[in-house]
Amino acid sequence: MPPKNLKRVTTYVNPEIAEALEEWAEKDERSISWLAGKLLEKAVRDYQKQQPKQETAPEGQE
Repeated sequence: MPPKNLKRVTTYVNPEIAEALEEWAEKDERSISWLAGKLLEKAVRDYQKQQPKQETAPEGQE
């Protein structure tokens, strides 16, 4: 059973991608869901690192 603090995300991928994920997950003895989650986490972290830093306005000056 997944931890309660996780959100479910559903996606569709090309059959070739699905097959590659299946092979990768099997090789690493992980589920496709676990592998996809880790790949998404890495992609989001990489994306966030590329975004310009937003300066926060001092309190009361928004």
